[in-house]
Amino acid sequence: MNRDKLYLPGLADEEFIREPGVPMTKNEIRVLSLAKLRLFSAAVIYDVGSGTGSIAIECKLLFPDSQVFAVERDARALRLIGLNSEKFGIELNLIAGNAPEALADLPPADRIFIGGSGGNLTDIIEMSDKKLKARGWMVINTISLKNSAQAFEGLEAKGYRAEAIQVNIALSKTLGSSTVWQARNPVTIIAGRKEEELSALW
Repeated sequence: MNRDKLYLPGLADEEFIREPGVPMTKNEIRVLSLAKLRLFSAAVIYDVGSGTGSIAIECKLLFPDSQVFAVERDARALRLIGLNSEKFGIELNLIAGNAPEALADLPPADRIFIGGSGGNLTDIIEMSDKKLKARGWMVINTISLKNSAQAFEGLEAKGYRAEAIQVNIALSKTLGSSTVWQARNPVTIIAGRKEEELSALW
């Protein structure tokens, strides 16, 4: 990739090295998620449940001076993140392990993206809240009703200013002589801003 050109978010899904069974945040959802993260220069960013690494990689491409930690427990996914990082010419901080425990020793975060939780969403939000700096943003992508409710209510319970959007995307597909719409599963994107701690206001 030519790093001398202005980088804009939204790499095509086909650009990533993939493997069946390893999840990836797709292009359209990825662009919206990156917007909700409200990234900035030199930020410390976690990508929890990184999968193929698409979110972490685009964060690093957008802001090369950021510290991006890709947290993943699956060995196949870890290999893919490494291959994709090499392909795009970037260096990520690859953290092999289960969240939330794998977050414990990371530096305080400015932004946290949670794309996969392995059934531990409540505990991951709890740890992420401890690691997130005041005025930082946490963004959680979910596909199940249960996780959507847990994520939104979990952030609100901790005093975050939470917002949620549900994204329904259909892509055009050619079938014979016709072009039809093919729907993807809806994805809910929950974003919350951590309020400034009271002690910091005095």
